[in-house]
Amino acid sequence: MGEAESVSGLSDFLLELYHDASECTPDELRLRVLKNLQSFIPFDFGVWGGGQADGRMVTDLTVLNQSAAILGEWDSVAQDDAFCDLTLNRLGATARFDDVPDYRASLAYNEHWRRFDASHMMATIVGEKTDGYVSFVGLCADDRPMTFSDTERMFKQMLMPHLSQALRMNRELWIGRAAMEHEAIALVDQEGWVLCTQGPFDDFTRHEWSGRIARLPVDVMHALKQRKRWRGELLDARMSRFGSNYFVHLSIHPALSGLSPREREVAGLFASGMTSKQVARALGTSPSTVRNQVMRIYEKLGISSKAELATLAGGK
Repeated sequence: MGEAESVSGLSDFLLELYHDASECTPDELRLRVLKNLQSFIPFDFGVWGGGQADGRMVTDLTVLNQSAAILGEWDSVAQDDAFCDLTLNRLGATARFDDVPDYRASLAYNEHWRRFDASHMMATIVGEKTDGYVSFVGLCADDRPMTFSDTERMFKQMLMPHLSQALRMNRELWIGRAAMEHEAIALVDQEGWVLCTQGPFDDFTRHEWSGRIARLPVDVMHALKQRKRWRGELLDARMSRFGSNYFVHLSIHPALSGLSPREREVAGLFASGMTSKQVARALGTSPSTVRNQVMRIYEKLGISSKAELATLAGGK
């Protein structure tokens, strides 16, 4: 391929990448991109996924021409994988098996990668906006006469920011399409780690769990997987599957939707059993202010007791 053809081919690849980002689901996008990459770099199978760097947990994965077990079973050697060490310590840089001295004599290679015919691998890990979350693209081959070349490595590294950006755009577009008025929506992985959000997600979760969260609480995620719904002090949640991930829709309890964000915060704390003094201390205000807010809450909700408020807030 001549230089002009190469430049034209790359332009076409990028145009198709961003077009597919606006049309495909996340899993479809990743599969199409991996297939298109085979026109530029000869490889037998590919993996594109993500997870938490701490613990090396892969929770979000798309695989081309190979079993998902290639990373589902990787956890048995994950902590001793020197190739993973290299890529995690050089985020954004593309590495090859051959960059690790004596890697093919290692336990990780012989007990895992060789079993899946990954004689060669070229991978890049990048940090994403979500705290602690990283995404990666790995290209693997068995029937190659030699390692991935420097030219192939540089080409993949040049593409990686585009791949990461396209997937981020794609997820945000799908969340926007799923959004409804007065709802917050999050795309989460299998373990509840938040990939991206739409709407007042941080505002809602701060009132329910007293802080900005990067992962849904384990008990909440368990309930959603079991029953598809969950009810908290202030929030209702429902979950639907989306490819290998989930959409989680958060909404304020209907009875509380007419309250201001501050009133919902006061209502949640007061209904949980706190006194006016305790609520005031938690919010950095005065007990008299809290009492006035509680009276306005009662008036808006048409109730007259803390027990009634607890019933509305907690669904008890």
